[in-house]
Amino acid sequence: MACSILSSPPEILHMIFAPLSPSDLYAVCLTCRNWHSIAEPYLYYQIEWTWTNTQNPPIVQFLRSIVHRSELASLVHTMILNGDSFELSIWDFEKKSPKLPVTEAVLDEFVKCIERLHIPYTEEWIQELRAETVDAFLALLLSRLPNLRCLYLGVHFARESCIMGMMLRSALCQEPQDDRLPSFTHLQDVTVVYPSPGFDTHRHSNIRNTADTLASFYLPSVQRIKTLVDNPATFVWPGDYPPKPSSLASLDLTIWDWHYREDLENYFVRNVIDLDQIAVDLSHLRETLTDLTISAGSGMIQHNINFPELSISGSFKIFRGLHMLERLQVPIPFLLGLAPSAPNVVGLAEALPKNIQWLTVIDDLCLQNEWEWEFESEYLVETFRSWLQDRKKSAPRLQGFRLLIKVMPMRDLYPEMIQGFRDINAETDIQVEIVEGERRVPGEVEFKLWE
Repeated sequence: MACSILSSPPEILHMIFAPLSPSDLYAVCLTCRNWHSIAEPYLYYQIEWTWTNTQNPPIVQFLRSIVHRSELASLVHTMILNGDSFELSIWDFEKKSPKLPVTEAVLDEFVKCIERLHIPYTEEWIQELRAETVDAFLALLLSRLPNLRCLYLGVHFARESCIMGMMLRSALCQEPQDDRLPSFTHLQDVTVVYPSPGFDTHRHSNIRNTADTLASFYLPSVQRIKTLVDNPATFVWPGDYPPKPSSLASLDLTIWDWHYREDLENYFVRNVIDLDQIAVDLSHLRETLTDLTISAGSGMIQHNINFPELSISGSFKIFRGLHMLERLQVPIPFLLGLAPSAPNVVGLAEALPKNIQWLTVIDDLCLQNEWEWEFESEYLVETFRSWLQDRKKSAPRLQGFRLLIKVMPMRDLYPEMIQGFRDINAETDIQVEIVEGERRVPGEVEFKLWE
C-alpha cells in the first residue's frame, strides 16, 4: 500500500494534500522528499497566526525561512494575523505591544534586507527592528510577499503600524516606485482592524492613520477594503497623484457612522448632528446610492458617568433627494429628533425618498438624557402607523419596515412600543419586523469595490 501511494501521480497527490491541515502538511513535507514539492505550496498558501498574551506569533522564524528561501514567499497568497486581547479597556491603548525577542545574529540578517531598499526611513526602520517591535517585523514580512491576495491584520498588528504604513506608501504611492518592494499586484482584499480610540488618545498622541489607510486605494487590483480611518484636517491623497486603479468600476460606501466623545472633539467631531451637512455630503452619490446604513453613538469620558449633551440641527427632509435609495437604516432621532418636541422635524412622507423599499429604524442614542421616546411610545408608533397607512402616495414601492433594537433589551424598555408595532403588522399588507441586534464598532467603515 505504501508503495502505491509513493508512486501516485501528482494529480492524485494534489487531491490528497489539498484538504490537509497545516500541521499535517508540515509532517508530509518532512516525510517524503518526492512529496515535498507538491505539499509545500499548500502549506504556505495561507498563513494564519493568533497573537495572545501567552503566545507570540512565529513571525521571526517565518521571516528567516523566506529570507533564506525567497521562493517560499511567492507561495503565500493569504495572510491572516489575529489578536485583540492586549486592550481589555479603553485605558489600555497607551500600553505598548509586547516585544518579539530575536537574537543579534538574526537581526543582522534582517537589517541587511532593509539596507538593500532605497528608502529614506532606513535608519528608523532598523532602529524599530532592534527595539523588537512588531511593526518593524511586519513591515519586513509584507515587503517580501509579492503574490499576496488577501491580508487581514487584527488589532495587535494594526495598533502600532507606522513603519508598515511608510513601507506601503513607498511601494504603492510614490514615483518612481522602488522595484525592490513588491507592487502588490494581486492584493484584492484588505482588512485592518484598528482599535477604537482610548480615553484622551489625542492628548497622548498626534499620530493619525489616514495616510496609511488611504494608501490601500493605490493597490492596482483591490476589490475590498475594510478599516477604520482617522478624519484628516484636510483630505490629501498620500501619493504624488490620486489613485487610478484601472480595474475598479465602483465604490460602495454604504455605512455612515456618527460618533461623539468629548475628549475626541475637533473640527470634525462635534456634539451636533448636522443632518443638512450629512445629506449634502451624500448628495454626490444620489445617482448611484441604493443602500445606506446610518448609525450613531456617543461615549462617556474618564471620571464622567454621564453621556455628553447632544443636539440635532437641520432636517432629514434633504435626504429625500437621494432618489435612487431603496434600503435605508437610520436612528430614530435622525428622523424624529430625540423627543416629540424636537424642532425642524418634518413628516416621514416629506423626509423619506419616494423610491424606498425597506426602512429600518434603530434605537441608537437611546441612552442620552435628551431621549424621551420611552415615555412617548404611543406617539412614536402612531407616527409610523400614519406613514404606513398613506404610503402608496409617498412610498409606493415600500415592501417592509423594521424596528431594530441594538442598545437596550426590548421587553425591559419598550413593551408598549413593541406591542404597537405588532399591531401595525396585523393591520398592514407589508412586512413589519422587530429585531434585536449587535452594535458595530464606532468608526468602522467598510468599502467594497468591484471589477
